[in-house]
Amino acid sequence: MENTQFLERLLYSCFQNSKIGHLVKGIVHNLNGPIQILSMQIEILKMDTAKDLKAFESTLALSLPDTAAKQLKELADNLRKGTERLSQMEETLARMENMVNLITNRSQDGEDGQRPLILNQVLEEELDFWNADLFFKHQVGKQLALPTMPTLIVINEGYLRDLIDCLLDACIKQVRETKERDLKITLSQKDESAWFLEFEHTGNAFPFDWDQDINKYSSEVNECTQKTSDYLFLVLALKLAKLRVEQIGGTLEIGTQKASCLIPNKK
Repeated sequence: MENTQFLERLLYSCFQNSKIGHLVKGIVHNLNGPIQILSMQIEILKMDTAKDLKAFESTLALSLPDTAAKQLKELADNLRKGTERLSQMEETLARMENMVNLITNRSQDGEDGQRPLILNQVLEEELDFWNADLFFKHQVGKQLALPTMPTLIVINEGYLRDLIDCLLDACIKQVRETKERDLKITLSQKDESAWFLEFEHTGNAFPFDWDQDINKYSSEVNECTQKTSDYLFLVLALKLAKLRVEQIGGTLEIGTQKASCLIPNKK
């Protein structure tokens, strides 16, 4: 009975996360329109302000009474400040648009086929995506070591992103309850036929028996607690990572505080 209650809680948690993800897709879709309108209007305002500022500066070059010249100078200064504010708004809106695009791209239905991808770019996008987790964004020190040259490979994008997601999720879980919260992600070329991707964290060790039959974990659950639920989700994340890396033809090794992937470089 206790195992049944635990599995019911786990199933409900999965359903709840799926429901939230489904609703987020709709929210993001509805945000796209207003963001585009705001972006367009800000660009028009910047153009109009720049035009007005140029006209004021031309007028200031003329011989005018001191009072009129002072007033025009104040107006020109205000226009410059307004232009600066518009630029700040434009940058903020661009960040919002980038976040919306990340979620939109990640929530496409169906499996992606083989296609060319730049590994550097995918890793950077995944880190941006995971910054939605405020703990990860503000409390985890992140170090990304990437090759200076673009790393172009042909791979299933959906499987690759799932692999990165699972390993990031597993690492974040392990650093939540530790004082040292650092994560280093390293991408390097093993040889012409493969890339080496490594996630190393400073948190709690990965469970040594994570790759055992999943029934082992459910049969050993004596209490339906948050701790046991988190533990099982960690194991599921590592197992899904293993499945995805095998589906792209690679291998996965889980160490004490390290997850290492060998990713084939198909051409």
